[in-house]
Amino acid sequence: MKSGKKARRKETGREAEVQKHTQPQDSAAAGEPEREKTTSRRRLEKVGEALYNCPYLLALLVTSAAVLFCSDEIGIRTVCADAQAVVRRVSGADAPASVLASDKAAASAAGEEKILVSEKADDQEQPAVPADNIAGDILEETENAGECKAENNDIKEKNDFDNVSYTDKNAENQEKEIIGTTEFVSYEPVETDSPYYSDAGKVALTTTYPYTKENISYFNDAAFLGDSRTLGISDYAGLDEADFYCDSGMTIFKILDPEGATYRKTGRKEDLSRVLQEKRYGKIYIMLGMNELGYGNTAMYLDKYREVVEQIRKWQPDAVIYIMANLHVSKEKNNTETEFNNININDKNAAAASLANGKDIFYLDANPLFTDEDGFLDAELTFDGVHLYAQHYDRWREFLMEHGVENKVAQKGSGNDGRDTAE
Repeated sequence: MKSGKKARRKETGREAEVQKHTQPQDSAAAGEPEREKTTSRRRLEKVGEALYNCPYLLALLVTSAAVLFCSDEIGIRTVCADAQAVVRRVSGADAPASVLASDKAAASAAGEEKILVSEKADDQEQPAVPADNIAGDILEETENAGECKAENNDIKEKNDFDNVSYTDKNAENQEKEIIGTTEFVSYEPVETDSPYYSDAGKVALTTTYPYTKENISYFNDAAFLGDSRTLGISDYAGLDEADFYCDSGMTIFKILDPEGATYRKTGRKEDLSRVLQEKRYGKIYIMLGMNELGYGNTAMYLDKYREVVEQIRKWQPDAVIYIMANLHVSKEKNNTETEFNNININDKNAAAASLANGKDIFYLDANPLFTDEDGFLDAELTFDGVHLYAQHYDRWREFLMEHGVENKVAQKGSGNDGRDTAE
């Protein structure tokens, strides 16, 4: 019995010994996390004390964080924009205005990042890595849309430039509208005591203008108003399609009277005031002045001529008006003792030529075709010193064909009917 009790006491003693040795180890293991927490807390406290004691270090850290965020060196805004793009694409909903604004900022930042990465690559002599690779396929749709927009903008700018250029060209063409000029050659005038005229001291020349060389069809819509010289053109010049309203003895004072002028195609008198309001002409040729040499004076002649031209312009707003010079008379017919002479004819011609504006009213002088070196009608070309032989009217026809001007209606049409520019 005693030996059993001794054995139990020994066992109990060994358990107590074991507990004695194992209990401190368990306590140490349980206190290890607590010591680590204490150590971390002390380190934080030391960092806090260091920051508190060193405010410059704190300011440096704050400034660095702000610069890092603003410059977006690590692509913070780009990553945000990429995430927003993914959300929009997955949800299929339109982004609010604030998101669109951030997208624009992200695109701008991405553009800046491309430049920075490229510059760094150049400095390090390494191939530049596009910033698009940061977001991979997520940015692909956004970048392509941006490129399309840029291309569309480029096209718009180009079209705008073309439109401006086209407008500028049109304005330039309008500014360069050609206006003919009627020049006068001066000479020393002689004294006259005639109540009908005075020496003008100048000779009017054909209006300078880039005329076109025409064919006979040019006169299909032409009307000729005049006296016996115009009768000669009607009979011998071969302009059969033109309308001629003329009579021997016709004057500028009677041409629009109700008694009218003879219409050569019918032989009947026509009231030109009615005809010119009912029928449209592209060209109107006027040659009047020979029968006015002894009627009134040059001032009266000019006033009436202007009145007739202005009235025809109202009735025929699109017609080109040609004022044709009166031909000189031969030396034999030239009589300075009377009003029937070339000085008086020059005076009337110069007055009529002053009405030409070089745009839709032109002065044509055919005298150089038929006069001699002294300015008289060549005696070999006339049978009475005033009118031409029939075979010489073809010169006059050629002269008229070489001085074509398109009327406003023809200029609006297409083509030039085979006409060539005169040299």
